[in-house]
Amino acid sequence: MEKLKVVLDWFPNTNHTGFLLAKKRGWFEEAGLDVEICGEVHGEMDFHGGDFVCGPEIAMLECMNRGIGMTAVAVMTQKCDSGIVSLKEAGITRPRELEGKRLTHWTPEWFHKSVRRLVEKDGGDYDKIHLVNMDVGDIVATLGNIADATWVYENWENQVLIEAGKEINYFNLGDIDPVFDFCAPAMAASHQVLREHPEAVKKFLGILDKAYQAVAADPEGTVLEVRELLPQDASDTLLIRSQKHLAPILLDENGRWGRISEKRWNRMAEFLIDAGVIKARMEKEYTNEFFPQ
Repeated sequence: MEKLKVVLDWFPNTNHTGFLLAKKRGWFEEAGLDVEICGEVHGEMDFHGGDFVCGPEIAMLECMNRGIGMTAVAVMTQKCDSGIVSLKEAGITRPRELEGKRLTHWTPEWFHKSVRRLVEKDGGDYDKIHLVNMDVGDIVATLGNIADATWVYENWENQVLIEAGKEINYFNLGDIDPVFDFCAPAMAASHQVLREHPEAVKKFLGILDKAYQAVAADPEGTVLEVRELLPQDASDTLLIRSQKHLAPILLDENGRWGRISEKRWNRMAEFLIDAGVIKARMEKEYTNEFFPQ
């Protein structure tokens, strides 16, 4: 058995159902792979001794520019499912309305350059936003108390808020500016695993392709199948609603999962160059070569 370790970008949720389904059905083991899946709330990417790490393209490019040997090998959804959520009472329906409000943020420079672009493009002043530095693990406890708005994935935090009976406002960042329909969440592999275990990587991605096709075809059945591997405080209703939300954006026009679009990737990479977040483009920032042809 070849051992592989995957570090998720957050605790296991419906973005990761394909990983959990493949594990539950024994598909990794059948292929001779012993796959460990780890997940926790964190705002900065780190392999933590693993072979694969999940996160947004932005963070991956920043890591590459710091000399961390990684290459993106898959994207979870074919549309970036992220944006800004707030309680309806805060009155935030567009980027410029973040002025005077409390916005949670992560430390890396890419966060500020990204939100600044969105706010200023909408005629607002980013410097008038009150920034709250934190990783948000409990969105219900955060909004309206510690902060007014948070950058989230729609499939999870929005569904948690709705389940809690909250009325929310939300805008998808990619709908406002195409640059922000970037590859997120995505998954990068270490150069070491790509170099030393290429066949294992191909098997791993091929299984995930198969698993996510199953999720897209039967979102309710598959998410309930891995129910015990997902947060126990999430109701079945929340999980089903979340997975059905994701199902239409999991696969590309050919019905395949994970392939990275050159247009989506390069659009964000060039923005980060222009914004001074990264100094240069790197060789092999991403690849689709480990997927079955």
